[in-house]
Amino acid sequence: MSQLPVEVLSEQEVQRLIAHPDADDVFGLRDAAILSALYYAAATAGEIANLDIADIDRDAGTLRLRPDSGRPRRVPIEGPLAEVLDRYFEDSRKVLLAHGGVTDYETLPAVFVTNKGHRVHMQDIRQILGAHAKGAGIEAHVNYSTLRLSRAWHLREAGEPPEKIQRMLGASSRSGRHLV
Repeated sequence: MSQLPVEVLSEQEVQRLIAHPDADDVFGLRDAAILSALYYAAATAGEIANLDIADIDRDAGTLRLRPDSGRPRRVPIEGPLAEVLDRYFEDSRKVLLAHGGVTDYETLPAVFVTNKGHRVHMQDIRQILGAHAKGAGIEAHVNYSTLRLSRAWHLREAGEPPEKIQRMLGASSRSGRHLV
């Protein structure tokens, strides 16, 4: 069985992609926060779509990511991600929920929402990725895994230990033990 090659974006391409959405617009700010979470947390699209406010531990500085299958894992909220999440919560999420008729902002646990007041879905994330990759002039094929694997590669190039990268990705060790 052959596998499709996975394209890894350069750090400059990732930064161009994350910076492409207009952060002065409620949708653009949401999109920048989603793209940042995909990259800095090395998260899957499903984990981002399922992310709830209760999964953000500000005191510990971590996100709890819950995959569709497997064990949840905690990843650090790095500075750039923390900044865009703060801006998103302050300037975008409430506006999007209000536009959808949601007035009690605590009733919807989802972090990322649409303008109809619903949780974003994986197909929304696919559209966000595609639109901003094209708009940022990225020629590589960008899919759900591109930012996650690019993050792992960039950490490896920066000299991070393989065990740390495996933990961040929620991967198992060669012995079969889960490294979370």
